[in-house]
Amino acid sequence: MDATARRRGRRHLARARRYGAEGRYAEAERELRAALRLARGTAGPFSAEAAEAASALGILLEALGRPAEAEEALRFAVHLYERAYGPDDPRLTPPLNALGAIRQRRGDLTGAERLYARVMGIAAGTAA
Repeated sequence: MDATARRRGRRHLARARRYGAEGRYAEAERELRAALRLARGTAGPFSAEAAEAASALGILLEALGRPAEAEEALRFAVHLYERAYGPDDPRLTPPLNALGAIRQRRGDLTGAERLYARVMGIAAGTAA
């Protein structure tokens, strides 16, 4: 990803954060989707920038009560982070935690527990 595209992606992410803080969730979602498209188009589908955008999008969708869409984005973010940084990187904790919340609300307590245990292992530096 070249410097210009990276700056554009960062601007999308910054606007998304600002819109989210202001309660302007539709605008935040639009900016996150734009950041994800940009990252996938310029840095390739398995970039760290795409992982960051997918994670933020999934967390937003989960908070908006759209669990199916959120789970898809979060699974994609986890996949990208694992490819970019490995399976024990701390950047995995937000999307894994959000996936755990989705599973918990669905009543899949075993799945949620597994995800939360992975988050705790990564945070403690003891992940397998």
